[in-house]
Amino acid sequence: MNRTLTNSFIGFVLLAIAGCGFQLRGSAALPDSLKVMYVQGINLQQGLGLELKRSLTSNDVVVLDSYQNDSAVLTVLDNKYERRVLSVGSDAKVSEYALHGSLSFKVTGQDGQVMADAQKVEAQRDYRFDQNQVLAADQEEELLRKELNQQLVQSVLRRLSALK
Repeated sequence: MNRTLTNSFIGFVLLAIAGCGFQLRGSAALPDSLKVMYVQGINLQQGLGLELKRSLTSNDVVVLDSYQNDSAVLTVLDNKYERRVLSVGSDAKVSEYALHGSLSFKVTGQDGQVMADAQKVEAQRDYRFDQNQVLAADQEEELLRKELNQQLVQSVLRRLSALK
């Protein structure tokens, strides 16, 4: 009896999840006009640029090393990271920081026409800062910067997939 009830509950949950349209985030469906792209304004060898290049490549986009006439162009206009004080303890020392990242970009199509004017995506992460564990806090901040990069790139890909 108990086993039947458990199986019925699991079956109901699976049916509800399938019925609501839940699906894992897959690759972005980018338009065919963006399948060959040149990225300028950012270093594609490290940090955010490398993450952007990897994500574009995993979405079947050929990222060119140099500009070609028949390619779309993704121009990174601005890329900023800020570390802001979020809260201060009773001893007047920082206890929390907020990392804020922003990326502005525009997209030009293969024919040279602007497909998307300047757009800005932003992401933020908060973390506690302990004066007694400075090295751990530095490692946590580095990890959060990587997560910020991933979130910014996913936001860019979502914007690119909305283009026609």
